[in-house]
Amino acid sequence: MYGLTPEEKAIALTYIANGADFMFEPSSELRGKIALGCPESVGINNVMIAILLQGKPIRLDSEMVKKYCLGTLDRKNTWLFNNGNIKVVPHQFKQPVKLKPKEDKIKKENDDE
Repeated sequence: MYGLTPEEKAIALTYIANGADFMFEPSSELRGKIALGCPESVGINNVMIAILLQGKPIRLDSEMVKKYCLGTLDRKNTWLFNNGNIKVVPHQFKQPVKLKPKEDKIKKENDDE
């Protein structure tokens, strides 16, 4: 079975409250459904489809996992989560997300001139 059971959702909410990071692993069945163009996969952007078809883990935002556990996540993402595996990222592999604001990129380009 894929997705999370009600018990696992309760545990995930506890992990979220304690600052855990999550990842999503698409199942082989999900990859097959996407490759065959099942109706539920229509509308998923091409970049995400390419990532899902590779079958590699995808880092998840804890807020998305929280919405999934509470039943308030949008239909497309719920379908994806129901057809894959959500796992907690082990502490030794936890890394900070390094996102730079658009202003930093513009400033760097101006500094290079």
